[in-house]
Amino acid sequence: MLIKIGSMALRVCVLIELILGILLWASLIPNSIIPVHMLIGLLAMISLWLLGIGTITAHKGGNLGLGIAAIIVGLLLPIVGLGQLSFLYFTVSTHWIIQVIHLLIGLSAISLGEVIAGRYRRANKVAA
Repeated sequence: MLIKIGSMALRVCVLIELILGILLWASLIPNSIIPVHMLIGLLAMISLWLLGIGTITAHKGGNLGLGIAAIIVGLLLPIVGLGQLSFLYFTVSTHWIIQVIHLLIGLSAISLGEVIAGRYRRANKVAA
């Protein structure tokens, strides 16, 4: 059940995050939305951590490597996301590189979540 809830929460959070991130990147919404983007990102990180912990502790369909990767990627999301503001002061002309890295980490978060959920579903389907 933890994997199902974590997977759905991650999907919703990442979808909202992608939309908000693209709108912020294109300057189509005000920067006052950034705290909302950060809060939903925190929920995405927690969801990914739940999936990581769930796959580490699962009896069927668990995977230690995927779980550790999920925890690391979940940790990188806020580090790079919050770090964007401090990186901006030093590298204004290359800030887009940091934004792309943040986007790629976000996409790898949803990818890891889907891999974990898929493996868990397949393992439990075979066992049933």
